[in-house]
Amino acid sequence: MRIFVTGEKGFIGKNLINRMSIRHCPVDDNLVDYDDHFINFTDKGEPCVHGNSIQAWKSFFEIENVDVVIHNAAVVGTDVVALNAQESTLTNVQGTYNICRAARKLGIPVCYMGTTVIYETGKYQSARIEERSDRGPHTLYGCQKLCAEDIVKSQLDKWMIVRPLFAYGGLGDMNSLIAKSIYGAINGKSQIDMFLDPAKIKDYMHVNDYCDAVLTAIEKDLWYQDWNVAAETPLMTGEIVDLIQEVTNLNLTDVVKWHPKTDYLGNHMLTSWKFRNVSGWSPKIDLATGIRMSFDSIMKSEGYNPLKYLEEAKERNIDLTEFY
Repeated sequence: MRIFVTGEKGFIGKNLINRMSIRHCPVDDNLVDYDDHFINFTDKGEPCVHGNSIQAWKSFFEIENVDVVIHNAAVVGTDVVALNAQESTLTNVQGTYNICRAARKLGIPVCYMGTTVIYETGKYQSARIEERSDRGPHTLYGCQKLCAEDIVKSQLDKWMIVRPLFAYGGLGDMNSLIAKSIYGAINGKSQIDMFLDPAKIKDYMHVNDYCDAVLTAIEKDLWYQDWNVAAETPLMTGEIVDLIQEVTNLNLTDVVKWHPKTDYLGNHMLTSWKFRNVSGWSPKIDLATGIRMSFDSIMKSEGYNPLKYLEEAKERNIDLTEFY
């Protein structure tokens, strides 16, 4: 089975390819000579999902003998989407349409990387969200991703959607509280904007566990379904900061600046009972271990900056609190 991952240089894409190599899954990634197939590329050097035609994608899938597509090419995160509203809409919506239409012509199934911010979380502040819970995103990012899910379901003969809850760690984590606070403390940063409420519940899952869930779903042919995946070990956000300090011996007292009114997710708790029961998957990396792994990785990293988008917003005088 030859698997092609869109968005291979993004957070989930990098980690998926890494986990595939460990699990010995054949994957068409940057070893392919893309110049033979595509004319438009992102600034990361990936084929642009919306800038290349449906026919170009169809020809690529056919020539490269692709069996499965993991569609991950999506601009991710409320702040990133706010900074790049037009490009993110093209990528998340038009790009998904192009990939799905091309795959359908060849009968290739697509596994789509969703997000749990599509749900109307306000209704579930004291209950865990299930796949069938009411949709109702409050951000442009959530709206784009929900639209993409409808495209996947309507334009493909064979599909699945796998939604993570707060993935962190691994290669290139640019969005999590864990990555930003550890990086900030190590590099002497203070008052880093965190659009979270320290008194609300979050449930972080290591990206390796999420990637293994995706690959398990494909290996077990769990198509025609949407699956929510979570660690199911929720903690108050302030307690997570305390755990980061305990594990790393870093002082985060002045590192984080909370914006509790922007925490549109509130208490975000998810159940993945449906996926666990069918697949046999369960997370392997507890939060303390994952924090230690992130700390060790950031200490060794070069050229990595998870505060990049926050710094860009300040340079452009953009108030990100308006987008939550």
